[in-house]
Amino acid sequence: MKILFTCDLHGRQHLYEEMFGYALENSCECILIGGDLLPTRLAKPIKLISGGVDFNESLSAQFAFIDLYLALVLGAFMQEHPHIRILYVPGNHDWKTAVGHLEQSLPGALCMHGRIESFDGITFMGYGCVTDSPFWVKDYVRRDTSDSRYVSSRYPLVSTSNGISLSEKGSYALDKPSISEELSELHLKDPHNTICIFHCPPFGTGLDTLHNGTPIGSRSIAKYITSQQPMVSLHGHIHESPYMSGMFKTALGRTLSINPGHHFRQLHAVCFDTSDPHATITHRVFGTKSPKESGMDRISDRFARSIKAFFMKTILIKQ
Repeated sequence: MKILFTCDLHGRQHLYEEMFGYALENSCECILIGGDLLPTRLAKPIKLISGGVDFNESLSAQFAFIDLYLALVLGAFMQEHPHIRILYVPGNHDWKTAVGHLEQSLPGALCMHGRIESFDGITFMGYGCVTDSPFWVKDYVRRDTSDSRYVSSRYPLVSTSNGISLSEKGSYALDKPSISEELSELHLKDPHNTICIFHCPPFGTGLDTLHNGTPIGSRSIAKYITSQQPMVSLHGHIHESPYMSGMFKTALGRTLSINPGHHFRQLHAVCFDTSDPHATITHRVFGTKSPKESGMDRISDRFARSIKAFFMKTILIKQ
């Protein structure tokens, strides 16, 4: 089966259009999207400083994106190309109620969060949750293990049927199982023929490298991969990781683990054939080379991410 994987499209229509084109160019039979499908949009983000932000606006923007674009174009693409499956997991920027709305609006595209499904001899497992950060969307945030702490932040918010609400005293994390506990329920019966779709990357693998060189992935996801040994594990979340670590793929035992990265100007995605993923994997930007071998560097992007990280620390972390 020919697979396309991409992630972190963040509601950018041109990236979705490039995804469709890349899938057709490579005769893909399955498109996998690894989280952060929807836009993160605040009308006046400067109000984060004063505390006057209406986060319901960001939820409304995600519903509007689904109704006015995503459900329409994905539905049309699947109708025109019925042989191509579309599977996805949510990411930490996606509100849970918006993801539920997407599921209802487009049942033909399968949300794989917390699920295991098999098609044409290949099994797919999906899990969208990430470890904690100061960012305000907490619907798909978990503690890494039952002993992990949550991040005390200024805006710990969850989505409900009545809109956005404050999650008091870390209840978004403390009242739910950890990543380790949730993954323990997702046992793979045929790992050699299984593709795992995560949003969060495994810790310390070069797929989770921040702009400052720090690894920030999940130890529980790393443990799950090394113990289960699926054929392929797919990841996103840390946009700059391929440029910082110099790699978009690595081997964790027999598993080929991938984070294609993200850039808002051009689609970052990979294609591979399940008959031999290691030999057939190609990156849309880097080709068959590593980012380092390709001479790709984004110094300006790293500077921008440094500014964003400073903002997150100074504005969003609860004092």
